[in-house]
Amino acid sequence: MSESNLSRRSIGEKLVLAGGAAALTMASGNPAQTAIVQSLTTPVSPVGSWDVDADSTPEFSATTFFGSRSLNEIGGRFVAPNWRSIDGFAKLASGFQVGASMPGFKFFNTAQNPITVSAGSNIGGDLGAQGWSKGETGFFGFKFTNGTGTHYGWGEITLPLGNSPFAITKAYYETTPDTPILVGATGGVIPEPSTCALALLAAGGVAAYKGRRKQAAV
Repeated sequence: MSESNLSRRSIGEKLVLAGGAAALTMASGNPAQTAIVQSLTTPVSPVGSWDVDADSTPEFSATTFFGSRSLNEIGGRFVAPNWRSIDGFAKLASGFQVGASMPGFKFFNTAQNPITVSAGSNIGGDLGAQGWSKGETGFFGFKFTNGTGTHYGWGEITLPLGNSPFAITKAYYETTPDTPILVGATGGVIPEPSTCALALLAAGGVAAYKGRRKQAAV
């Protein structure tokens, strides 16, 4: 086989193998995923428990008592301002880094209960004192520990304008233990493609190979 034919074959094989390998990777049922994942147990609204990582061990709970709606720490902890001596639930900005070291903020060593979110149609005393307002949607931070270690996360909460319950609408956490996370970071997953998409991907590799051979023959 001549050197030119060997070169053409090498290029063609690489294109087909590249298309086929990508198709096999996508068809393997193991989607590519970042270390940041979404909590699949949201939204959370009183009354109930919140098991962030769905391992059957709740980290937080939401309760209602005589018109007051509260959040409670169980195994997890919310980010709190340093100045707060009890029941901390800091309002965080997008891009804030939740982790072991947070200048001006902290995690309490012991569980804080209850953290009053709303009272009737008014903002709760605990959240009101920490800068939260009725009807707003804002970010908070948290941490929890499971069998793999300590994990940091952030969530979004919507506070009621009237006498309706609050709701934690979404949350994300870092699956790598002891790794900080930025508020607003969501990671991403490449969804499993359809059979048609896989066929098109593989066909693309073959088409590129044929096109290359045609150009070389001219």
